[in-house]
Amino acid sequence: MAFSVGGGRRGPQGEINVTPLIDIVLVLLIIFMVMTPVMLKEIVAKVPQKQTENVPQPPGENPIVVELDAHDLLALNGEAVAPEALAARIGERLLHDRQKVVFFKIDDEANYGRAVRIMDICKGAGAKTLGIVTKDER
Repeated sequence: MAFSVGGGRRGPQGEINVTPLIDIVLVLLIIFMVMTPVMLKEIVAKVPQKQTENVPQPPGENPIVVELDAHDLLALNGEAVAPEALAARIGERLLHDRQKVVFFKIDDEANYGRAVRIMDICKGAGAKTLGIVTKDER
């Protein structure tokens, strides 16, 4: 800061020299402009494309589909199953499955908490990948 001591009758007057302040602000602006692209994080999401043709599934590879309807009835590949026996049945099926994928077909009116508990049971039974079957909105 620079002060000028005036020789006038009013006495000394203080004037702030703003040039160093402007220099500091410009340097900070340049630093932030350079660092902003470096600090940005990216989240990569892999969204599957919809198949246009019906490709039959290879023989011997039956998917494991767990269904939950609006009345909290549980089914494994269309066969009713008790919630207590689900973990054992899923674990038994996953022993022979290399990919360890379980698909879920959950009704829109089903209890959300129950659906998450069923997914946790399947994950605990040895499933590596959980998939959700959706409806085709045509």
